[in-house]
Amino acid sequence: MALDIDISSIFASTFGYTPKNFKVPNQPANNRRGTSYYGNASYNTSYFMAVKIGTLELYNPVISISSKKTIVQTPLVYRSGSVKELVSKDDFKINIKGIIIRDDNIFPDNEISELVDLYNRNAALPIYCALTSLVFSEGETVVITDLSFPATPGTQNIQAYEMNLISDLKFILNKA
Repeated sequence: MALDIDISSIFASTFGYTPKNFKVPNQPANNRRGTSYYGNASYNTSYFMAVKIGTLELYNPVISISSKKTIVQTPLVYRSGSVKELVSKDDFKINIKGIIIRDDNIFPDNEISELVDLYNRNAALPIYCALTSLVFSEGETVVITDLSFPATPGTQNIQAYEMNLISDLKFILNKA
């Protein structure tokens, strides 16, 4: 029996908004990351797009990425404004929301267990996604900081999930 499920409606009723669909162009673009995905991806915009963490391809994921800089502002006498000194750039913060749907009308316990196992690894993991390939530096990985399963009332074969991650770049100390 085929199910007729509108993932966008379920997502909107669970998380409160409907994200944009990410369209992969027909022609690969030559960009700085060497990925064939290219588009008008921007920060603080959520997209339905394929995301793979480690070896697990996530279920109907929506991803958003943000980061900020720490800047010291020093006011000067007899001058309008201030002098800005860039101190550091924070890690990228990634939020992934998704919906797990089982076609056989059974609760998705195996799929939930896969997400929990991924969370329990307590290690930096590679992430494969069109948006992260444009934003991250070469070799940058992610660490899952939290995982939740919001309620999806009125369903027995659907479970929403949300995870937050931070980017992790290998840190190498130079010998003096």
